[in-house]
Amino acid sequence: MAEGFDDSRPKPVVAGIDGSRSAVAAARWAAGEARRRGLPLRLVHAYESAGRDYPTLEVTAAEVREAMRETGLLRLSVAGRTAAEAAPGLDITTELVEGDPREVLVDESRRAALVVIGSHGLGSIGRFLLGSSGITLAARGRCPLVVVRDGDARPGPVLVGVDGWPDSAAAVRFAFQEASELGTSVTALRTWSELGPVEPGVRRLGGSRAVHDSARRALAAEVSSVAHEYPDVPFGCVVVRGRAGKVLREYGERAGLIVVGTRGRGGFAGMLLGSVSQGLAGRAPCPVAVVRVDTGIRNSHPKEGSRT
Repeated sequence: MAEGFDDSRPKPVVAGIDGSRSAVAAARWAAGEARRRGLPLRLVHAYESAGRDYPTLEVTAAEVREAMRETGLLRLSVAGRTAAEAAPGLDITTELVEGDPREVLVDESRRAALVVIGSHGLGSIGRFLLGSSGITLAARGRCPLVVVRDGDARPGPVLVGVDGWPDSAAAVRFAFQEASELGTSVTALRTWSELGPVEPGVRRLGGSRAVHDSARRALAAEVSSVAHEYPDVPFGCVVVRGRAGKVLREYGERAGLIVVGTRGRGGFAGMLLGSVSQGLAGRAPCPVAVVRVDTGIRNSHPKEGSRT
């Protein structure tokens, strides 16, 4: 595996590697994604340099940096072997970078088709999406982001949270692209939390059947404006009364991938960018994709008529 980045090559799938089990799982998932897309895979490990000596430990800053480099190379080697086993023959490159892992990955995202990271890292790459600095890549990244836990990979439909239009259009399109590559279906999910009595036969989907039916028709029209571009992908639309994070996790038990946007009127947008981030990215039952509005994935405007 050669090191370095060549701007003349197709945009790669990039995986952030920090030595954690979930980062190795991310490398495995990214390898499968790169193979399906016919793209190269780029494994990146970033470390922040030591700015001073440690006289009490009789260690210099240069020695610390060298140790960090050696550790990074070892982590890349492990991840590289895992990726190669998952996708034999795949074009895989590695890169060891000195710098803030968050800034490094934001920079990588400008030249990547997709960035993949683990959800529980040993260092900054894995932790930042779960803490106060999680907004860095999700909000500033220039391509879709996928968060993978150890043991996440499994077959299943793609579940996409739709909480506003056209802001959710990029996430919906990404969901259909992934479903087409995976040979599976799409389930579009919208939640609402207006209070009201639960009518018989509505299964607690909402206090007003009229409100529920109206929301479902709107969702179907929005999703259909993208679905017609992917006639090979079956899809369904579900409207549920409840909290977005809880509902997504529940429906995600049967999914192979959850997709959310970073903007919208309701709860989906805030899950990875706010206080509920740990609830989904850290405990989601499958990989989670975060798709910004302006990642180059075209938006659509819903038309009358739908397919469910």
